[in-house]
Amino acid sequence: MTEASSLLQVRDITISFGGLVALDNVSFGVEKGHIVGLIGPNGAGKTTMFNCITRLYKPDRGSISFNGHDLLSVPAYGIAARGITRTFQNLALFPTMTVLENVLVGQHHLLNVDPVSSSFRLPHVSNEERGARARALDVLEYLGLTPHKDKIVRGLPYGIQKRVETARALVGEPTLLLLDEPAGGLNHEEVTRLGQEIKAMRDRFNLTILLVEHHMSLVMGISDRVVVLDFGKRIASGTPAEVQNDPAVVEAYLGVEMNGGAANA
Repeated sequence: MTEASSLLQVRDITISFGGLVALDNVSFGVEKGHIVGLIGPNGAGKTTMFNCITRLYKPDRGSISFNGHDLLSVPAYGIAARGITRTFQNLALFPTMTVLENVLVGQHHLLNVDPVSSSFRLPHVSNEERGARARALDVLEYLGLTPHKDKIVRGLPYGIQKRVETARALVGEPTLLLLDEPAGGLNHEEVTRLGQEIKAMRDRFNLTILLVEHHMSLVMGISDRVVVLDFGKRIASGTPAEVQNDPAVVEAYLGVEMNGGAANA
């Protein structure tokens, strides 16, 4: 993969919190249409990297470009409009809102409305709202969430809430989807099914996906390439087969089964 072919290009990203270096000169690229796994032991810096890409954190140095444009000059509220949406390691839903209402929130950047138009209920506002609702219902149906659409989120099982987060990210019509531990709380059979669903989502919605996940069988089974972090440094990058046989990766995961099951990532 050449830098020119990368949809997302991370170069020399470094960020510290007090005396702790969370990411240390990390570089990697994500090619358009690929599923890329970002793995590593606990504390390796995976979610910190997601937070840098989505501008929740400001790196101390380095650069991130998306589709050829500097991403670090974009404020956090502008990331979705650039074509990047995400899920979170810990649920970040609105617990007192319904499933449908939570998913509608994911489209705010797509709506051509303003406070004045909304206040006076101008005709185009109703058209925008109808379109947003239709898109949300389509995604809910795709993910099997239609029976839950009018239910309050906080009363739903954890696995359903994770799918609601995915729906909210998808309805924003991203080019790049960041999935942070989507298999959390799932059993082996559900993890296998999730892997199939992620690949199907990539194809159905024409996505590029960057995936952080504990389950090595999932990551190695669906990823085109894998990037490995350890103590904030990139220690390996390549195809799943290359990464699984890399001595530095084996050492980082000493005692962890790399070819299946959940790793302590």
